[in-house]
Amino acid sequence: MVHGTELYAPAWRANARTAKEAAQDIETTVFSLYPEWSLVQTQTYDFGEYRAFTAPSMFGQDVLEFLVKDESVNNRNWEGDREGPFVTYRSLAGSVKYVWPIQQPLSDFGAQKTRLQELRDKLGWPIIGCELIECYEY
Repeated sequence: MVHGTELYAPAWRANARTAKEAAQDIETTVFSLYPEWSLVQTQTYDFGEYRAFTAPSMFGQDVLEFLVKDESVNNRNWEGDREGPFVTYRSLAGSVKYVWPIQQPLSDFGAQKTRLQELRDKLGWPIIGCELIECYEY
């Protein structure tokens, strides 16, 4: 059974001035941590930047997507509000394997979540809204 916390991915706040700089930081950091990943799509929009990577996984190639927007969440009257690009992301399994006969999907044992956590740690980017201690235990 998949729990809600396993599907939830809180947005990040980039330590860059623009979405373009943040997207470049993602690319540089991805290739320093994971040289086997491939950058398969880049797109520039009026509101920001999009990057898609493929990554080898237990069952094929996973797809990791990042949408970086030139917007700040700084209007909550919260002590942690600050400027910086808004980063959303998702990781999609390239293939899903099932256990026969019950059709239960096999787990990747948290590999997708671990990769994203390692990437965020290396970037040094905080989770948006996590000025409270419980967010650091995410």
